[in-house]
Amino acid sequence: MNTFLFITALIISVIIITVFLKEIKSDEKTKPSELVSNVRSVARGMTVFMFSVAITDKFNFIDFGMYSGTYTFMGIVCMAVYILCIINSKRRIPIISFAVKTILTAFVLEMTLFNIPSYRLWFGDYNTVTYEASRSIIDKGGIYRRNQKDIAVQNGNELVLTFPDIDRPVSTVYADITFVGNTRAVDFSIDANDETTIVPRREISKDIISRKQLQTQYLQCELSGKVTDLKVRLKPQNFGTVYVNSITINMPVLFEISWIRFLLIVILSVFIHAVLKGGFMQKSVNENRRFCRNIAVCITATACIWAVWVTNYRIDDNTWKEEFTKTEGSQVTQQLVDAFSDGRTYLVEEPNDALNSFDNPYDKQHREAELVPQFENDYYYTYAWDHVYFNEKFYSYYGIAPVVLLFLPYHLITGYYFPESAAVLIFAIIGIIGLSFLFMKFMRKFFPTIPTGMFIISLVIIQMVSGIWYSIGRPLFYEVAMSAGFAFMTWAFYFLISANIIGTGKISLPKTAVSSFLFAVAVLSRPTTVLYCICAAVFMICALPRFSHKKLFNKKSIRYLACAVLPMACLGIIQMYYNYARFGSPFEFGIQYSLTINDFRNTQFHWQLSLIPFWNYLFNAPVFSAKYPFVSADFQDMSVGGFFYNDYPSTHNVCGLFFLALPMFAYFLSGKAVRTLDGKKVKKSLYIALPCVIIPLIIICSVWESGYSIRYMTDFAWQMLLGAYVIIFRLYLTNKNPTVKKIINIFFCFSLVWTVYVSGIQSVNQAFRYCDGHLDYPEIAYEIKKILLFWK
Repeated sequence: MNTFLFITALIISVIIITVFLKEIKSDEKTKPSELVSNVRSVARGMTVFMFSVAITDKFNFIDFGMYSGTYTFMGIVCMAVYILCIINSKRRIPIISFAVKTILTAFVLEMTLFNIPSYRLWFGDYNTVTYEASRSIIDKGGIYRRNQKDIAVQNGNELVLTFPDIDRPVSTVYADITFVGNTRAVDFSIDANDETTIVPRREISKDIISRKQLQTQYLQCELSGKVTDLKVRLKPQNFGTVYVNSITINMPVLFEISWIRFLLIVILSVFIHAVLKGGFMQKSVNENRRFCRNIAVCITATACIWAVWVTNYRIDDNTWKEEFTKTEGSQVTQQLVDAFSDGRTYLVEEPNDALNSFDNPYDKQHREAELVPQFENDYYYTYAWDHVYFNEKFYSYYGIAPVVLLFLPYHLITGYYFPESAAVLIFAIIGIIGLSFLFMKFMRKFFPTIPTGMFIISLVIIQMVSGIWYSIGRPLFYEVAMSAGFAFMTWAFYFLISANIIGTGKISLPKTAVSSFLFAVAVLSRPTTVLYCICAAVFMICALPRFSHKKLFNKKSIRYLACAVLPMACLGIIQMYYNYARFGSPFEFGIQYSLTINDFRNTQFHWQLSLIPFWNYLFNAPVFSAKYPFVSADFQDMSVGGFFYNDYPSTHNVCGLFFLALPMFAYFLSGKAVRTLDGKKVKKSLYIALPCVIIPLIIICSVWESGYSIRYMTDFAWQMLLGAYVIIFRLYLTNKNPTVKKIINIFFCFSLVWTVYVSGIQSVNQAFRYCDGHLDYPEIAYEIKKILLFWK
């Protein structure tokens, strides 16, 4: 009966969408016949009915069995198409017709092809048989609990259940299990024979059961004929515990709707169609100024919501109240806070005599081999990663701005330590918003005639590959520095452009001062950004002649210099004093004294080592696979014979920036773009080359000492992409060939799809990372697999 109702509802939904599509495509000037009017009225009535059914399905007023969720999908899609029909009747919008066609196509695909496993048992002689725990033969690894009538699998042991003499075709094997404690996933596999062999094939089908995904308890089998002997293997990951209640053979697979897949198909298809077909999306940013602003707000809001969702999901079983009432923290969130509270620059923890008397405490391998403890109260060896050791004191080389602006005030007010996860989130959101503001200002000032579609694609790509997502995905004290630097740097560049330091227009002194201040704060957060600060200072000095008429220095130019120099100088003096108070030199940040991967005091530069980060950060190609994680990148050591640190498995590798954002390949056309410039080509080129190429390359190559980590991409990814945009936008605007312009539009559309897939999957995998085959968040991995592996 349920199957009959499902088929009926599916047919009705397709008819409803088709009727609305015909109405949208019809000529509104021609009055429809009475039959057509009646059909449309029935379609509207059935839409309301289907939406009512959707509500009963969504809130479980009616149990639709294996079809639960499909009625919600059908009702919402029918209602959405109805709404589009109403909008079209009031204002004819050509894209609506294509949108409804796309919705119909995606709807049919979702209900048929993408749920093909659920149809399998409709065809063939597959009888459902359930084996309760009491009827199961335990080979090893489990204990039958008579009172509870289940089998306990404890401490990560592998349970093997044998089912002989089945003598029937097997399409699915369903494991009814109960998760215990913090167990998140179970390795699930079967050994089976069929009519092609009498010897069971080991792990002929296998997958992972996720605690939060009922669908993962099904294991599909593609076997030949009848199965005689079957073994089921269940092994909780990470020494977990589960209770096995029963095993069912040929249990019908539940229908499962992927809203993400459906929306991606519809939104990307409709958007690309709008971009390529001309019209509204081909109008310039200036012409669609209000629309561009609104769509930028939507893109930025979406990014911020995703950042909040990821952070909230990652705090796992904790509550935000627990996060904000922490009584201990990390080197940045607690140790520096305690030091500053006591008026000290060194940390509270005291090195013990063994470390103080060690011949070279900076030699990591020697120190670990001798098991030298670091802290005074250590009774066993404890390695305090990345502490700075100088003159028998511990220091921190991390920037003080996040401590002074956030962690210290919070501790003084509440007595608790501010959580790293919330700090990274706050700074990341500030930076995401700042990046959108910067990009909007960048486009309006320098490329206001670029098509709207290209503008939207460019904003989406730069937000996706900015690098901040790798910090959100692992919010430790390292990422606090990265996200804080990102937050202040994006806004610093925004005010730099808004102040008209670059380009034409009257220079704004207040905005110049704000920009100068934010560049300095960025350095106090992330010392690596000092190169961008120096770059900004050079640009500000180059703008000085615009205040000079007869002589270089006058009242206006002096006021300008005060706004440009004083904020940087004041905060720079604070940083230099802080450096001098710790290490006796205003220019020493302390990195060479850190107890970390290497003895930085004695490291020697070899240009070959810089090839490693240069290739991995920029040109390392993605590896595509038909299994999770689908897109990855292998770390390339370039066959260099020397020590180079790779931050794995703490974080996984990602492909190079040129393959995360395809517009980066525009750099290979930079010579052609320069030739299109009018006058002062060298000066104009330097305004792009310095912040977008030279400084990022210096940062990348300097990684030879500290090692490869994907979080460093925040220091250069969005800056380099902005430079690539300048090149490709310049070539687009100066080219008069409509065919070339169309090719560039197609390239941008392809780049959008590529970035959504390649960068999107890698960013999600980093946020919910996996290690050694064990998934930290198996339910997230399953959501990705569900989108792509629709046949499973």
